Amino acid sequence: MGESKRFTLIERSAMTFESFLGREFGNRFYSDEFLTGISSRRLELHARLARSSGLAFTFATLIAFFDLIAGSAFSYSGLTLQITKDLMPILALFAAGAFLQMTFTFIDEQIVFRILTKIGAKIDVHHFPLLLVDKAAINLWADALAPRYFGPKSGFGQKASFAFLAFVALTANLALYLYAPAMIAVVTYQTFANLDSRLVTKGISALSCLVVIWALLLGIFSGWKFKFQPADWIESTNKPTEEFAAQMRAELAAEQATNEA
Repeated sequence: MGESKRFTLIERSAMTFESFLGREFGNRFYSDEFLTGISSRRLELHARLARSSGLAFTFATLIAFFDLIAGSAFSYSGLTLQITKDLMPILALFAAGAFLQMTFTFIDEQIVFRILTKIGAKIDVHHFPLLLVDKAAINLWADALAPRYFGPKSGFGQKASFAFLAFVALTANLALYLYAPAMIAVVTYQTFANLDSRLVTKGISALSCLVVIWALLLGIFSGWKFKFQPADWIESTNKPTEEFAAQMRAELAAEQATNEA
């Protein structure tokens, strides 16, 4: 058994796609039709990510400042609606749904990005998304900030600036990512702490927490590095690897020699 390696589930998914690049139909992934299609899907995912994150942020902010509008009323089509505290669990459920959709979309976008990276690495193009700038110009500012190791090599100044900006961006993104779950947790606590809360509001709050936990676990497990053992079979062909085939031949030869003795 060879040495095991650690990959995130997103990286492992990209490796599955990479196994198809060496097949007889691998040229399909370099056709203009396929590259246009995957670029369009990436643009769609980017738009969905912006929309879902915006909704999660909006609902979380409404929860944070709900006291400013609680007790007011508005009329619609002749009906007068009163804004009460009972609406907070509903807003929390909307925020949880948007948060879950944001997590789904972010993982999908990362998988597509790594697929593009694998396609480029196969032909020794290590900045393949730049090659598709006419089809999908996404996050070019991040690519411009990243240090370069081919051509004019980036010096210490850019590497230090990139590390500092990466730290600031990760901290800010983590705070924004946890903003909605934090507000949902506050609503759930207030709902269950209030003995006068109705059963339905407690149920909605519990459902919101369950959705948030699902999204957080999905994000953690997708980014966590799991241990993978060397495979005995090739994914794209369902045939044994050379190492496994050699091991089987050696075991058969040893078994045959024992039987003849």
